[in-house]
Amino acid sequence: MPSEPSHPLVDIKDAVSDFVARESELAAAELKPAAKAAGIGAGLFAGAAVFAFHAIWMLVILIALAVGLLLYAVTPLGPWGSFTLGFLISMLVSVAAALVLAVLGRNRFRRVKKPDATIAEAKATLDAVVAAVTARKPGADVTIRPQDLPRFRDADVSGPTARP
Repeated sequence: MPSEPSHPLVDIKDAVSDFVARESELAAAELKPAAKAAGIGAGLFAGAAVFAFHAIWMLVILIALAVGLLLYAVTPLGPWGSFTLGFLISMLVSVAAALVLAVLGRNRFRRVKKPDATIAEAKATLDAVVAAVTARKPGADVTIRPQDLPRFRDADVSGPTARP
């Protein structure tokens, strides 16, 4: 029994399903490193926030001790002055640590990139499907062969499901 030629919309649906499967594999492979870099950057910013909060807390204590020292102006420095200087040094170290973590976090966030290869391949594949459908003669089946699809330098020739 001869098989009936399928409707062009069915062929397009099948081609789009295959296309979506390939693109989702490529997007996952491309977005995982970007998500990892974003996660590390977020962790570093959280560390910077902890140290900045610590610095603010130390500044409040420093201000309280400084006001106390101004009121206790009978002695020039005494033991309270040394406590105040200790809190000041602690606050400066916390601010320095917060700045270092913020710079490291910003650098990690700059490594996050959009999936350029996925976007380029999606456009090229869609153009190939549209070209195949528009070049089709009435009554002919639409056939999309893997060798007709665009190839990229890093694409594996054995197929879309092959892993390096």
